[in-house]
Amino acid sequence: MQFIKPLSKKLITFLTIVLMTALAGCASTDIQSYDSIDGTSKTVTVPSGGYGLTGGIKKALSDRGWKLVVDRGPSVTEGSIGENTQIKQYDSFKTRYRLSVFSYPTTDGCITLNTIGFDISFVDNQTGSEVFTMAGLGCEKDAIEDFGKAIDSITTN
Repeated sequence: MQFIKPLSKKLITFLTIVLMTALAGCASTDIQSYDSIDGTSKTVTVPSGGYGLTGGIKKALSDRGWKLVVDRGPSVTEGSIGENTQIKQYDSFKTRYRLSVFSYPTTDGCITLNTIGFDISFVDNQTGSEVFTMAGLGCEKDAIEDFGKAIDSITTN
């Protein structure tokens, strides 16, 4: 019996370290910031729906005073016909910014089963530039929290 006690303590310590490493290794978020957000123009086109990551991000934006719009503006075709015909077609937006959210469930070696993979893009409709991106693996609530921190850190007034 004296042999079992030290072995049990070592085994428990080993399993605890493995478990903590596995759980900590699951979460990763890569945020790339390319521009700032104009805090005087807080309007954003968002995907429809309110479930999961999309719903959480929409709530985070709304809580920060953003006006959320689901529909983009009309598709526009313009130009001139003649000797040098030039016709352009593009989508228009009623908002300054647009949000794209892609997420999927994954276990990716994690012990918890509620891990998601995600890829988020925030685009300035006025300039066409991508303001920031977020991608990673982790818990949904952590991704939403990281999104809120990212928005807060790059918004200027």
